[in-house]
Amino acid sequence: MSRRPGPDAPPLAVGVYDEPELIVSGIGGMLDRLGGRARLRPIADGRSATEVDVLLCDPIDREVAIEDYLAHVSTLTEAPVLVFTWSRRTTSIRRALAAGARGYVAKTSSADDLGAALEAVHRGEVVAPSAGAAPVQDHGLSVREAEVLELICRGLSNQEIADELFVSVNSVKTYVRQVYLKAGVNRRAQAVSWGLARGF
Repeated sequence: MSRRPGPDAPPLAVGVYDEPELIVSGIGGMLDRLGGRARLRPIADGRSATEVDVLLCDPIDREVAIEDYLAHVSTLTEAPVLVFTWSRRTTSIRRALAAGARGYVAKTSSADDLGAALEAVHRGEVVAPSAGAAPVQDHGLSVREAEVLELICRGLSNQEIADELFVSVNSVKTYVRQVYLKAGVNRRAQAVSWGLARGF
């Protein structure tokens, strides 16, 4: 658990970028339960976030690449960016951290966990995923191939993978063939075994 600020410290000003009102309101309610440790700072014009201490956003599964999304966010604020997402794909989380995000916290987290993550990134720390979502080595796979393999290991069908990654099912089939080739396997069960043995 991260160290909480002293009783005289001003609350952290937390911005939420590019999220619907329902999510923003929910985050505000979570911050209200932190006993003055943090408060929501609305981003009025939807563009500038210069007066926040930490900025929450979700760059995963957008219409643009994670790296491009975070590059745009970095032009809006100098505050550290904390990824707040439903996604648990290790490759996507790793890409976000590599692209400049200071940490990751799941949208299923408790108010206390969110508060601890906000305080940690504000202190300059990096909030890595939990052990269950730790980044893995690609073992020669491209980022997309690694994402596909991870979803195969989670038991998703080709169509479900296509829906998850917003690509065509034919593209998924191509990625699956590439994974098989690089892993030296020819069946899905073998690919799952190969992936699980390597942390996917």
